[in-house]
Amino acid sequence: MTSKILEFAVIADDLTGSLDTGLQFRKKGLSTFVPLRQSARPNGQVLVLNTDSRNLSGDLAYKMVYKTCRSLKARVIYKKIDSTMRGNVGKEALAILDAQKIPKAIVVPTIPVLGRTVEKGILRIHGVPLLRTSYARDPFHPLWTSRIPDLLQKETGLPAGHIPLRQVRKNPAYLAEQIEKSQERLLSVDAVLQSDLQTIAAAWKLLSGKVLASGSVGLADEIVSSLPEKRKVRGRVIRGPLLIVSASRNPTTAEQIKAAQEKLCLPLFEPDLDRLTNLRWARVESMAIAKSLSEILFKSPGAIFTTTFQRHIPGKERTISQALGIVTVSLLKKVRLGGLVLTGGDLAMGVCERLSATALGIEDEVLPGIPCSTLTDGLFKGLRLVTKAGGFGDKEALWRISQYLRGGNTLVL
Repeated sequence: MTSKILEFAVIADDLTGSLDTGLQFRKKGLSTFVPLRQSARPNGQVLVLNTDSRNLSGDLAYKMVYKTCRSLKARVIYKKIDSTMRGNVGKEALAILDAQKIPKAIVVPTIPVLGRTVEKGILRIHGVPLLRTSYARDPFHPLWTSRIPDLLQKETGLPAGHIPLRQVRKNPAYLAEQIEKSQERLLSVDAVLQSDLQTIAAAWKLLSGKVLASGSVGLADEIVSSLPEKRKVRGRVIRGPLLIVSASRNPTTAEQIKAAQEKLCLPLFEPDLDRLTNLRWARVESMAIAKSLSEILFKSPGAIFTTTFQRHIPGKERTISQALGIVTVSLLKKVRLGGLVLTGGDLAMGVCERLSATALGIEDEVLPGIPCSTLTDGLFKGLRLVTKAGGFGDKEALWRISQYLRGGNTLVL
């Protein structure tokens, strides 16, 4: 671990979460990197460390995060969590508390712009309680309640506290006092509006290192809000075909792929999953797919390579993402792409860990919570990647990302 004291360190449990949260720091002009290897420590003001632990058991996730943070030196540590409470939210927060000797953590998954809100401890997605959404059926961490304190208590075996919205909306000093008075090590804090996140961030700052901020991209944005906004500089556009790769089974992603295919008239390629996940045939199938995709991309401005619409094969989720990663890297050796779009955290990791690069440098915001990054080194140095969590963005997100990578002005914010 580097002896240099970082301005900020972010601990995340998957790659897309690492990048969308690191983006909030990059927007303020801070050099922000996401290492792709455990030993890599790029020289930047912000490091976002991905423990790749979302789908591990709670005990193993705790050990990985504890090891990562034990000798970490940073003025501020932020724990990035999934806005739908997937993963080992409580165990990983406790690991940081124990490693860094911090008394307690606040847990705030709210992202108002994406419809994630928490009131009375209940997490809702566009007004629908979490338990009634597709997120509750995560194959690795199926949920049984929408109430965050109950989820944290069941996961960790420790009592979890709750700070209601009426206390959040008093003022930062009052909220800081309530947080400090609470006996529990983990506290769920209600937030519905962006102004609620502003109050929580202000209260956290008043507590001066006594509390770990554990939240989604929404709270991260407020944590760095006091820094001046960086003037937006558009990255260099590299001509070449675009490839959209998706292993996400989220219904939002399915809608986005259909919209992109319709607007962009891109061919859609779906692999034979039985062959691709069979040890006997996987290598031959990967080479055949890469060859077919390269032929498509020589004739087309882009393509969509996806398993989103195919049947779910229980226990093969990571295998499928890794297989798509192998195909994508094989394709990159054949075709110079103008941009690569990756949807789904496991998929993004499956691709990036094979790109022979040590880190990703976050460059720009394409859409809210969706960054564009470049490879800092290796065989594909300078390759532009846009990474998107499965549930992020509206129906036209993939189309708008494609426009961005082609240098269009349909971008955001």
